[in-house]
Amino acid sequence: MSFLLGSGAGFSGDRTDAAVAVVAELIKRQQPSALVFETLGERTLAAAHRAMRDDPESGFEPLLDELLAPVLRDCLDHDIKILGNFGAANPRGACQVIADLSTQLGRGDVRIAQVHGDDIRQQLHSLDLQRWEAERLDMPGDDALISANVYLGAKALAEALVMQADVVVTGRVADPALFLAPLMHHFDWRWDDWDRLGGMMAGHLAECGAQVSGGYFAGF
Repeated sequence: MSFLLGSGAGFSGDRTDAAVAVVAELIKRQQPSALVFETLGERTLAAAHRAMRDDPESGFEPLLDELLAPVLRDCLDHDIKILGNFGAANPRGACQVIADLSTQLGRGDVRIAQVHGDDIRQQLHSLDLQRWEAERLDMPGDDALISANVYLGAKALAEALVMQADVVVTGRVADPALFLAPLMHHFDWRWDDWDRLGGMMAGHLAECGAQVSGGYFAGF
């Protein structure tokens, strides 16, 4: 059986109503599906860490409530999984927003998974980091460091789906991992099945949302 993937956002600040039509189409097709929100870039992540300096309760996608409010209940009622890197610098805070919103919508039974481990600021002193060869500036000191994050892969996200999460919240992950994870989970693909892992290409395109229908001419 096929599996449907929908993109609800391609960047932070994207249209907050874009996912409504996508979810309506997923429901109409009545097939297993997932909705992905890709709202994180390197600059966006740095801005999120800056925001947390001023307010420890912030640091996630500022439009999170507006993105999810129109579609969350429909997704939960129709078993459409939601995955998003809208946790940014504060996935835990994003999870709380989603839990509160779900309760308001009458679905306090929502299962939310938080994927963490990308923030490595506390581990920097134990890592042998090398400056990029083209970088002309010295490595920043602790007082100048805004953020230090690694890109996580799809495996932890897929594991969250195995544990029956309805919503998977991440910080910095590889963008196509948001799409690859539900494919791996649904089709039970092996992690060394390299041909099928080409699903990452679909993720690379779909993570940019509506741009893929007209803004991309890369010749794939």
